[in-house]
Amino acid sequence: SEKILTENETDTSLIGTNLPWSKTHGKVCLQEGAVSTWIGIDGHKKSSVLNQIAVFAAKDQVVGIASFEMDVRALGQLMVKQAYGAIEPSRDLVQRFLEWSKDRVLCYDHVGTVKPIEVYALIVKMARDYGAKFIVIDCLQMISGVCGDNEQERALMSMLVQLAKGFNIHIALVHHARKPEKGGDEYVPTRFDALGSTSISQLSSILAIVWSDKKKQRLLDQHELGVELTPEDEEYLQRPDTRITIAKNRHIPFEGVIALWQHPSRQFIPSPSKDRMHFD
Repeated sequence: SEKILTENETDTSLIGTNLPWSKTHGKVCLQEGAVSTWIGIDGHKKSSVLNQIAVFAAKDQVVGIASFEMDVRALGQLMVKQAYGAIEPSRDLVQRFLEWSKDRVLCYDHVGTVKPIEVYALIVKMARDYGAKFIVIDCLQMISGVCGDNEQERALMSMLVQLAKGFNIHIALVHHARKPEKGGDEYVPTRFDALGSTSISQLSSILAIVWSDKKKQRLLDQHELGVELTPEDEEYLQRPDTRITIAKNRHIPFEGVIALWQHPSRQFIPSPSKDRMHFD
């Protein structure tokens, strides 16, 4: 009864990690004690989106990133670019970021497959020993013996949920969508396109689908090469570069699309203004 009274007095659904874009505040919160899954077609920038979320979250809390597909040096360069909106970060800027992030950003330095027990251990280490409140696991396909096995997928998701609740942290899991049968990169995945068993979406508090508009990028490339665009093409270029579809949001009523544009620095920004976000 005490827990119910406390939750009634405090909106616990908004306790956790906000996304960097103010227009999402109150609509999406990566709650403490929960797991979110971020799916998308390969190459549609879901890892980059989560990397920016983690970097901006580090202003208020300790974050952990375990990227099994990106070298920690490349990951660090991306963090600096996204933090400051810097297209070509200077050595001094990189050094300044490294000093600032020393006790705020934890990186698991390993590229390649890992066993589920290693994922368990790194989460425990980051949360218990370093106080991380937001941890990114990138990605499910790099955890050996799990993908394609429904029981192992359920066991892994159950483990992540238990760790999130046990340490009162948020765990964000990157996962791939099925290869589209038709439409290729122009196909926008739905919640039913996540690879593997339904337990992945069922046990996630938030299911986010990241999709980048490859057609728009092709039109921009053609325009830069001097190709004259049709009025329809010009109109198409007004669309956002990347869309995050919140397909499941257990604790907050909002389900819908978050439109983002990409700054040349690889920073995702909330409007087509092309003004970089300030990292105060």
